Amino acid sequence: MICPHCSKGFSIARIENQRGKGLKAEFQCPHCHAWLGKNVTLQRLKITGFYVAAGMAACYWWLPQYKAIAAPVGIVALILLLASHIMDHIKVRELPPEEQDKA
Repeated sequence: MICPHCSKGFSIARIENQRGKGLKAEFQCPHCHAWLGKNVTLQRLKITGFYVAAGMAACYWWLPQYKAIAAPVGIVALILLLASHIMDHIKVRELPPEEQDKA
């Protein structure tokens, strides 16, 4: 994993400090001590896109009378999944204490 603040790589096993749970979880970079996290909205879109696409694929396979609806909805859900996956990066949530004092 690469920190977006200091651009140094680190292993997930080196993460010591974490706060929050679930989609709102944040962790601290072991090098620069900046708090990092992901965008909650994009994560929710990614999860929703996955489950809708999987449901529409199952509907397309086992309920052939709904193929005309399941195919386009599944394609749009897959596009939503892929677009939100590409845009979802780790972001700096809180700067290290030294830099907050300077700003």
